[in-house]
Amino acid sequence: MRKEWRRRTAASLLACLLLAACARSEKKPAPPVEEPVCLLTGFEPFGGLETNPSYEMLKPLAGRTIGGHRIEIAQLPVVYDEVATALNAALEKHKPRIVVCFGVGTPVVQVERVASNGYHPLRPKDNKGKPPPREEIIPGGRAEIPTQLPAPEVLRALKAGSIGAADSRHAGGYLCNECFYRLMSLEPKGAAAGIKLRGFVHVPPVGQADPEGGAYTLEKLTQATRLIVEEAAKAAAARGP
Repeated sequence: MRKEWRRRTAASLLACLLLAACARSEKKPAPPVEEPVCLLTGFEPFGGLETNPSYEMLKPLAGRTIGGHRIEIAQLPVVYDEVATALNAALEKHKPRIVVCFGVGTPVVQVERVASNGYHPLRPKDNKGKPPPREEIIPGGRAEIPTQLPAPEVLRALKAGSIGAADSRHAGGYLCNECFYRLMSLEPKGAAAGIKLRGFVHVPPVGQADPEGGAYTLEKLTQATRLIVEEAAKAAAARGP
């Protein structure tokens, strides 16, 4: 009886040792790879409007994956200097690989090619009723900074999607240009260290006639945004990891 008990005990011990060895030898599953982020920003309403399509058009895309990038969105204030604080906070939160900022006020979807370090000579007031606080957005900064968006490819994609579009070398002298200039002037460090591609796009108001047919609806502007992100993702991938 004692011999049988010893035999069973030894067998149980051996089985436990074998199970432990197998558990140690099993490879731990690799942690999930997080998708890179594409941050899209639009503005809050201004000029007495209840909504701003530059932000409303982004809402259907939030959390989706486009071109291998998870879409995150942020709304920026129409207030001089405060736009920089909100933009930097969004960059710090999401640490994006691509950033595309949007504003409203052009006849067609307009890819802005150049950010300028200055305000409109008429010094238009912001949502707090204040004019630009300085002559230059960033005193002593570069006069102009080019976009990183692949403008020709974006325009081709929009045209193929029957969405009227053009490019421009002047983003105006209001908050859109300030946002654009501040985005492009960010040094590649801190929250901006991972940005591979960035730029600014203007969109027309909802209801504006589209030269490609019909009118610009919120749904059409959302589709335009999707096409822009897809082309931006391709350009970012071409730049390498």
